[in-house]
Amino acid sequence: MVFKAYKTVVFLLFAVLLSCNKSDNLIEDADFHIALPTAPVKVINTNGTWLVYDLHIKTPHLEKVDIIYDDSLLLSYTDFISRNDLHIAHIWIEYPESGWEKEKILHTFEYKDTNNSFQVFTFPLQVETQYPNPKTIQFPVPEGVWLAEGAPGSTSYHTRAIFPFQDIQFDETQNGYLIGNNPQRYAIDYALMVNNLPYINNGEQLTDWHCYNLPVKAVEGGKVIFTENNIPDNTTPGKLDYETNTSNASGNVVYIEHLDGTISTYCHLIPNSILVSVGDIVNTGQVLGRLGNSGNSFAPHLHMHLLTNPENKELEEYADGLFMESLPYTLPEFIKLGALPPGYLDEKPITPFSPNLHEVFIDKLPSESDVIEF
Repeated sequence: MVFKAYKTVVFLLFAVLLSCNKSDNLIEDADFHIALPTAPVKVINTNGTWLVYDLHIKTPHLEKVDIIYDDSLLLSYTDFISRNDLHIAHIWIEYPESGWEKEKILHTFEYKDTNNSFQVFTFPLQVETQYPNPKTIQFPVPEGVWLAEGAPGSTSYHTRAIFPFQDIQFDETQNGYLIGNNPQRYAIDYALMVNNLPYINNGEQLTDWHCYNLPVKAVEGGKVIFTENNIPDNTTPGKLDYETNTSNASGNVVYIEHLDGTISTYCHLIPNSILVSVGDIVNTGQVLGRLGNSGNSFAPHLHMHLLTNPENKELEEYADGLFMESLPYTLPEFIKLGALPPGYLDEKPITPFSPNLHEVFIDKLPSESDVIEF
């Protein structure tokens, strides 16, 4: 239920389509253009440490890319999101303990040009020796056992989301095209588990869900820069009561700007539950509102993510927050109790979770569909 929401918006938006770490090498091939929407970053989750970046590619037909470092194949990637001649690759590669001693990671693309002829193009991505660890923030929900649905990972639906520009944008520095933004690449959808289940009865009422109406808390102190408080809850889990688009997708929402310029975002709150206003200074752990089911949400949950804003964009309209880029972070300490299959919340009848692990993680992120306790 929860995970359907973002896939629906993302792919409908992508269907209407007919800054970053720059490479020192400009692409000359008129049939092949590549650009990065943001610089590579280090992500640390329960599955490991990763170098993560997206590639936006414009070429008639893309087959695959081999990613090579120090003459070793790191990844052979074919899982592109494609629409006509536009393609997106979401790259997660293991981060070496010693860092990136070589200056470049090579990307060898196999594609067909406008004449349907097979071609090969090599794109060298310049990398830093070391990337900084992500900042640590606090949990946005009360203590308990929580399903971290859609948590960061190479196949997470949040990782693969995009809000496309109305017209693709040419980046002269990279000689490539930017297709859109992904503000939720490192988001988590929080759903509370009680007695190993997310709801009582059959889950068809909002109040059946254990997380519904729980307080949503600020992950770090800062200044409230945008709120929306008047979007109705969807009243029946599994269904949307109204059409969703870029004017309401996140439901009732709070954006908080922190001292380092990052912005935390809290989505799908109950209408008229938000307790803060634009301009308010809030403290870490302060209650912002109540967890709900508004906007593009198929079941009660809190969707929370962190944004980067190096260009100091103003959030003046609701959609402005959808056209920013996401930033990884870590959480201070939690216990991983196991993991559930992606799409677990769609199961009918739902199967109780069976804990099979008790591993403590400090300053890391949950991975996709981890069940955690804190």
